[in-house]
Amino acid sequence: MEEYTVLVVEDDPSMARVLEAQLKIGGYHILKAFNGEDGLKMAEEYLPDLVLSDIMMPIMDGYDLCRNLKRNPRTWHIPVILLSAKSDRTSVIHSYSVGAVRHLTKPMKKEELFKAIDQRLKYADKARQLLARKASELEGELGRIGIFKIIDLFSLGGWSGYIELRSETGQKGTLYLEDGVIDKCSLDGQFSPYNLFVLLSWEKGTFKAHRR
Repeated sequence: MEEYTVLVVEDDPSMARVLEAQLKIGGYHILKAFNGEDGLKMAEEYLPDLVLSDIMMPIMDGYDLCRNLKRNPRTWHIPVILLSAKSDRTSVIHSYSVGAVRHLTKPMKKEELFKAIDQRLKYADKARQLLARKASELEGELGRIGIFKIIDLFSLGGWSGYIELRSETGQKGTLYLEDGVIDKCSLDGQFSPYNLFVLLSWEKGTFKAHRR
């Protein structure tokens, strides 16, 4: 089986050791950095298969690390999973807005961590095959299937397409995704990066997702 490399960016040495030990047991090769600036340099040099980063760090936090990785043509394709002690919706929205594929809340269960990583590395092909069986168009109520779950489906499938949203007050928005990552968004026909925080805050309403 192919060996995948995960870059762990974590300023807490004890947490870094725990993550390293767990992922080594899972068969992953581990690189470590203790702040976002070093993490960015290592990602550019070694091109890991995935970056697992804490958010609150000195010098450069996880948000800026992810944002810089996505702006770099050399590293934009690397999936980034962000870790945070914060589970509020604003923090989760911020993670997706900078290009992360998942936001996990610490302390997370080992099974949750492995599922998030394995589905994007070891079992990526299997995950895509299962998702490919789904209809090319998915629709429903945001109260039943949250917007983050829909984005996760696009991420796991590596899909490009768009998600049409309508809030319970009648506002309309669209998320456009490329290769599973949010590229741009519109709200009532107007494009602005700030619209993303509005659209991802909708917990009720309807959605219709179209994938290519």
